[in-house]
Amino acid sequence: LGAGSLPPITQEEALHILGFQPPFEEIRFGPFTGNTTLMRWFRQINDHFHIKGCSYVLYKPHGKNKTAGETAVGALAKLTRGLKDESMAYIYHCQNHYFCPIGFEATPVKASKAYRGRVLQQEVEYWILIGEPSRKHPTIHCKRWADIVTDLNTQNPEYLDIRHLERGLQHRKTKKVGGNLHCIIAFQRLNWQRFGPWNIPFGTVRQDKQSQTQGQGIAKSESEDNISKKQHGRLGRSFSAGFHQESTWKKSSLRERRNSGYQSYNDYDGDD
Repeated sequence: LGAGSLPPITQEEALHILGFQPPFEEIRFGPFTGNTTLMRWFRQINDHFHIKGCSYVLYKPHGKNKTAGETAVGALAKLTRGLKDESMAYIYHCQNHYFCPIGFEATPVKASKAYRGRVLQQEVEYWILIGEPSRKHPTIHCKRWADIVTDLNTQNPEYLDIRHLERGLQHRKTKKVGGNLHCIIAFQRLNWQRFGPWNIPFGTVRQDKQSQTQGQGIAKSESEDNISKKQHGRLGRSFSAGFHQESTWKKSSLRERRNSGYQSYNDYDGDD
């Protein structure tokens, strides 16, 4: 909110754009909503408003679409940097829930260093402020990054409910062993004219299809569907990986609908 040139939209407006019809309160989103579903919805809303953007998994240590090679330290650096960027937004998939990291605080471990101008990263503890859409919880959560990392690294049948840390590690009633759907997803507004390999984060990237508008001067051969091999090589591995994932995403979205039943522990387990 407060960034960009367009006014914010309501949940109802967004649902209309995505093709849902009222009464919205009767829609059970759980059985068919997964991480890739959110990324697809972001793309649809972008297309509706003729906005350029991309979405990708920032940090997912385990399971499908995991961010291989990404560390907790690296993910924290990207998250804290992105939270200060008006073109970035995030969604945190936790236990049967999605909510939005909106800020952070770096608290010195030792009180004597509280007012020091520059403090080393190992001398502070990071807390993430998370906006809560549910009326049954406080508007803003403040969770330690260390606890979030524990949540994302815990694998089936164990899990950690970040909104109920007092319950500790719990066990799901499932035969599935290993993997974890929980992750942090990044959403970014793009300026196509300034788009280059330095803008694209490494990891699981899926570039949104861009709507052509007048005056942009982008040739058809430079569009997403017709990008040349030479441009593929210049943009690097992460961008070409995004195009590869685009084709597989179309297949996975069909599987989302076919497998749209609750799992034994409710978290949607489609192609995430």
